[in-house]
Amino acid sequence: MVEDPVGVEAALMAAGAAAQNGANLVEWRVDPLCEDEAGFCACRTLIEQSPLPCILTCRIQEEGGQAFGIEPDRPGLFRSLVTAGVVPRYVDVESAAWRSDRELRIAAGELLGAGECGLILSSHDFEGRPADLARQLDVMWAEDDVSIVKMAWRARSIRDSLEAFDLVEDAGGPMIAICMDRFGVMTRVLTGKFGGLLTFASPGSDQETAPGQLSLQQLRDTYRFDAITSSTRVFGVLGDPVEHSRSPLLHNTGFSHVGFDGVMVPMPVVDGWESFKASLACMLDHETLNLSGLAVTTPHKEHLARFVEEVGGTLTPMVHRCGAANTLAVLPDGSLVADNTDTEGVLAPLRGVMPIKDSKIALLGAGGAARGAAIGLLMEGAEVVVFNRSEDRAMELVKDVKSRMDDAVSIEYQSGGPQADEGFDAVINMTTLGMEGGPGPDRSPLDELGGSLDVLSDTVVVFDAVYAPLQTPLIKQACDRGAKVLTGDAMFLAQAARQFRTWTGQDAPMDAWASLMR
Repeated sequence: MVEDPVGVEAALMAAGAAAQNGANLVEWRVDPLCEDEAGFCACRTLIEQSPLPCILTCRIQEEGGQAFGIEPDRPGLFRSLVTAGVVPRYVDVESAAWRSDRELRIAAGELLGAGECGLILSSHDFEGRPADLARQLDVMWAEDDVSIVKMAWRARSIRDSLEAFDLVEDAGGPMIAICMDRFGVMTRVLTGKFGGLLTFASPGSDQETAPGQLSLQQLRDTYRFDAITSSTRVFGVLGDPVEHSRSPLLHNTGFSHVGFDGVMVPMPVVDGWESFKASLACMLDHETLNLSGLAVTTPHKEHLARFVEEVGGTLTPMVHRCGAANTLAVLPDGSLVADNTDTEGVLAPLRGVMPIKDSKIALLGAGGAARGAAIGLLMEGAEVVVFNRSEDRAMELVKDVKSRMDDAVSIEYQSGGPQADEGFDAVINMTTLGMEGGPGPDRSPLDELGGSLDVLSDTVVVFDAVYAPLQTPLIKQACDRGAKVLTGDAMFLAQAARQFRTWTGQDAPMDAWASLMR
């Protein structure tokens, strides 16, 4: 986006840096410049000095443009370019404006005839999927002058993304299909897998020109966009929220290290069994997506176990015992295997710093991850006390865990939060409080529950499962009080390594992963 003629030099420098980092094309968004000769002159400079072939886009406000209260003079801009003999590689015009504005169409036609300039006809819906999507596409493809058709809409779920992939696969010519916002991120990463012409990236963070747009660095470094082909196997981190998950960076780096043709993308699915079931079923039924595995997080771990059991898949013994799963593997024959790596993710780091047998553990939280942690701790001989804001949910967890154990175990719910005189050897947080992008990123679960800071003594191990950020409010409190701490990367790396082996058959590059987490 270039908002003012004085910003042209900086924009050209940013485009040059993007070219050096692997961009193939630059789109000049000149909405605020299309009103006077100074703006037209700035546009000519952008095109003439562009370090890459360029798309010139002056977007109307109805479809996401940012002209500041003035209707852009696009016919005037196009004619000024023709007069100066300055032609972009493509010009983007909204399909609705192309049909309704005769002067715009004539001026654009002059630009198209002035050199090697192609027409992108586009449609953008920032509310949701257009009801007349098929009709809009038919109208655009029917235009004689069109070079590329672009369709973008705000996704309501990841099922919209699957439809966008279908549109690209069935297109009668070069096409761009993008779903905006968080449910559409996978369309920005995977478009090349389905034959999409291109994807859009911002030159840096906080420079997006559409909701859900990724940066060039994210596309190339986190998602290895250039390596994705039609045969690439797709994995997802599925839950809500997943926007700040480190799983894609970790696993995609791992895939690159071991030469595995796979990519992991975020797959947000809102809470509820029906939304989970519908989303996963659609992805499994989409043959060309080639969904090969999922890392499933809050709030869908119980849903994953239920889904795999209902479709006749395999549940590992730990899933049977926990009633929750965080890992899905789709085997070559299409059969499903659900596993739970969370339990080992908690136990492995703890074993390295304390004896678990006969210890007394304060467990904060009562969700699926807490259930898995409780079962693992009890199996190793610990005594577990559950603390949670919802007493009903905590009591339900205690009852459920007892029913899943072969022998009598010591687990109980206690109201409030852990206190210093109760003899705890460890405090483990399995809530999302303190998580970046979560419901309480600045809150400590100890404060929320009414626990005593004095419980965080130098004889206590504090383990926070939250890994983004590593220095959570709880970890900061523990460090200030002298407690031993285990940050969330310890659990994250331990459980992710088991997932990685399940999916690839190879050991995870733990040193590289540890560097990424640091």
